[in-house]
Amino acid sequence: MNRVRGARRKVAMVATVSLIGLGLSLGACDDNDPIYGVGGGAEAAADAQLEILLGDLQNGRTSEAFSEPLVVRAVQNLGLVDGVRGTQNIQPVEDLQIDWTITKGLATLSDPVSFTDFDGIASVTVTPGPLLGDVEVTATIAGEDGDLAEFSLRATVFLIEILIDRFEAPLGGDSIEVVLGDTIEWVNRDALKHGVMSISEPDGGLSFSSGDLGNSQRYRFVPKVEGVFEYEDPLSIQPAAPAGKISVVGREVGALKVVTNTTGENPDLAYVVTINGVQSSAIGPADEVTFPALRATAQAVRLVEVQPNCTVAGDNPRSVTVIAQDTVTTTFQVACD
Repeated sequence: MNRVRGARRKVAMVATVSLIGLGLSLGACDDNDPIYGVGGGAEAAADAQLEILLGDLQNGRTSEAFSEPLVVRAVQNLGLVDGVRGTQNIQPVEDLQIDWTITKGLATLSDPVSFTDFDGIASVTVTPGPLLGDVEVTATIAGEDGDLAEFSLRATVFLIEILIDRFEAPLGGDSIEVVLGDTIEWVNRDALKHGVMSISEPDGGLSFSSGDLGNSQRYRFVPKVEGVFEYEDPLSIQPAAPAGKISVVGREVGALKVVTNTTGENPDLAYVVTINGVQSSAIGPADEVTFPALRATAQAVRLVEVQPNCTVAGDNPRSVTVIAQDTVTTTFQVACD
């Protein structure tokens, strides 16, 4: 049974007058009276719907939280307002458990579970992993028939952190490999001023220099030619200035689609597919995920987090050759006892 905040429920007050004085009697609540603030529970969870308030369709940087949290609101339609046709009494539902799940891409959540507040609102912060690409997140009302909302995000910028004594690239270390035209951004995480300046460029490559960067200030660079760019921090107070390297490869890239097909009475709920042990994405038991920009060469593809009662047919890992400007598909057949 739903909990109702009695202090905020509209009640009908009926005044009666008698010959011996004035009195008030409390009339019964009309079924059509609006209710403000519906409490959680199994019935409310089954009837509630989720709507997205904030955070969908964001672009962000690798390994840094998206600028906006993902925010949903749970609401319930309680019927007509005072029995008036054409009206709807839509009210927030509080104390509902919201489960957050990464359904595509590599990312982390600030918390996999949150609860709606008095206004029916719940939120989570998402941080993409170290690689560019799509990230999809699903918010679901906990329960058998809970409604869901889906967010589509994308990491579009490689972020390199400037620390007091080194550069920190997305995958660790001071070097990074990017595809021609990708965006690289440096951010100063130190209290002291730092900078980024190229010290060698490939043939045809332009030099770059950020100038002085204070704390939290940023600088972007988009390479226009293939080859290796080397750079350093000209403002470093270290005995040897920290240095880094950017290796730029051409647009000879293609897409790889991974498909799963699971049979059996007790299938897994989800797997993870990895490419060369570096890129990864969640994938369902009967699902597909596409890696859009892989180098046109042989890639090692593996399906992991497979439960003991399930067996993957064929090679796992397997070698799949990506073709430039094309999409190659590989399918994992999984049988579960």
